[in-house]
Amino acid sequence: MKKGHNYNILDLGLSKLRFTIFDDKLTQQYSEIKSLFNQNLYLNSNEQIIYLIKNAEEKISSHIQDIVLMFDANHLISIDLSLSKNLDQSSELKKVYNSLLLELNQIINSNYSKYKIIHTIVSKVIIDDIIYDNFPEKINKVNNIKIEFKLICFPQKEVNIIKENFNKNNLNITHYYCSSYLKTLFYLNKLNYNKISFLEIGLKKSYLLNYDNHKLKSIHTVPIGGYHISNDISKIFKIDFSEAEEIKKLFNRSDTEFSYDIKQNNNDIILNKILSKNIQVDLLKKVILYRVQEIMDMTFKKSSPVNKDYNDYKLFFIGEGSLLFDNNTFHLNDKFEFKSINFCSLSDFEICEAGLKYLLDDQLPVISNKKQGIFEKFFNLFGK
Repeated sequence: MKKGHNYNILDLGLSKLRFTIFDDKLTQQYSEIKSLFNQNLYLNSNEQIIYLIKNAEEKISSHIQDIVLMFDANHLISIDLSLSKNLDQSSELKKVYNSLLLELNQIINSNYSKYKIIHTIVSKVIIDDIIYDNFPEKINKVNNIKIEFKLICFPQKEVNIIKENFNKNNLNITHYYCSSYLKTLFYLNKLNYNKISFLEIGLKKSYLLNYDNHKLKSIHTVPIGGYHISNDISKIFKIDFSEAEEIKKLFNRSDTEFSYDIKQNNNDIILNKILSKNIQVDLLKKVILYRVQEIMDMTFKKSSPVNKDYNDYKLFFIGEGSLLFDNNTFHLNDKFEFKSINFCSLSDFEICEAGLKYLLDDQLPVISNKKQGIFEKFFNLFGK
C-alpha cells in the first residue's frame, strides 16, 4: 500500500451511516455516524453521505474519492457451485484456481445475469483426492482439483443505482461488501465454537447466517425487522410511532423483572415510562416476542444447513434490533432448542473495523508459503 493512502470504510444501513477513515498504519483518522431513521431506503441517503464525506475531508484536510462500501441488499441470494479440473499433467495451483474463477464468473453471468457476485467463499478444496477445508499453502502443483464455492450475490440493478449515485458525487466504490456477512465474521474471530447461528434483526430486514467450523453454510433474509416491532406497538397500544420507538428503545435498557407495581420499580425510569402510558407490560412483551418468533420461523424455515438439529448450535442475536432482548427474559418456541442463546453487539466503530479487516484479506485465497498473512498481522495488531 502506498504511503499516505487512506482506507475509507462506509457502512450504509437503513437506520445509520457509519463512516471511518484509517490511515496507512491502520490508525483511525476520522469516525462519524449519521442517523437515517425515517429514510425510505438507503438509496435516498445521498445528502447524509455527502455531509459525512465533506465533513471528513475538512477534518483530515484531504480529498476523498475511493470508498469501501458495506451494505445489505434488499434481495440477496446465495449460490452453491462445485467446479473441478482433471489435468493431463501437473499444473501450477494458482493458475488452475484462476481458471476456475473465470469459469465461475462465466456461469454466473450466463445463469444469474441480474446479479453481481459480492463474495466468493471457498467451502472445500479437494486436491488429488485429499480434502482441505482451506487452500493448502505448501502445494504448488496439482493434477486434479475440485472446489466447492458459496457465493453471496446482490441484484445488479441495486448495485448499479448505488454506484451511479456515488459517481454523481465524484465518489468511486472500490469494493462492495455484504455488511451482515462481515459483521458475523468479526464475531466468529472472538468465539471458540464450531456450530453457530447469527440472527441479526435490522430496521426493516432480518438476516440469519449459519456457520459450521467457521464456514458459512447459509444466509437468509426476511423482510421483517425492528421497524415492524415498533409499528405493532404503535397500533396495538394506540400511540404515535415515535412514542412506540422510544418505548422499544427504553425497553432495550431494562435489566429488571417486570412488575405492575410502580413502587417496586421506583428506581427504574424505564418501567415508569411504560406504565405511565397504561401499557400492560406482559402484553408488550407478547407483542415483541410474537414478531421475533415470526422472524425466527421464517428464517429457519428457509434454512436447511442446520437440518433442524438446533441443539448443536449456539444462537447469537446481533444488531441493534437484537439489543431489545439482551436484558429481558424471553422464551422461544420449544422447537428452537439451541445449545444456548446469546446476545452480542458491535460498536459503530467496530463495524467499520470489520470492513477494514476483511478488506486487508479480501482477495480470494492467496496461495503462498508465507507463515503469516496480512490478516493475521492485522488481527494481532488490534490485539483481539
